[in-house]
Amino acid sequence: MAAVFTVAGCQNGAKTNDPQLKPIQQMLDEQLPVGTTEAAVNAFLSARDYPSEPGAKHGTIVAKIRHIDTEKVQPVTARVTFYFDENGKLKDCDLQRTMNEPIPQ
Repeated sequence: MAAVFTVAGCQNGAKTNDPQLKPIQQMLDEQLPVGTTEAAVNAFLSARDYPSEPGAKHGTIVAKIRHIDTEKVQPVTARVTFYFDENGKLKDCDLQRTMNEPIPQ
């Protein structure tokens, strides 16, 4: 009997209960599945102009991801911490709402 499972990004940790952060969570789940390389995560963030920096712990990246809520037409920003295993593969991420900042001109 074969085991069947779904691999999805950032799904090992707790899901966000914040309805405004759910679109960000969904995007990350779809675009960055578990096992994505650290280089691919950096390329994803860079291609979308999401500011990022190495996290406080080795094997982490912290990024600010801004999303516009199309129903309320207002921005929401998440501080996302990506966690990588010893082989540089994505194993989890954590989202926290943060203050919206003006978009740089």
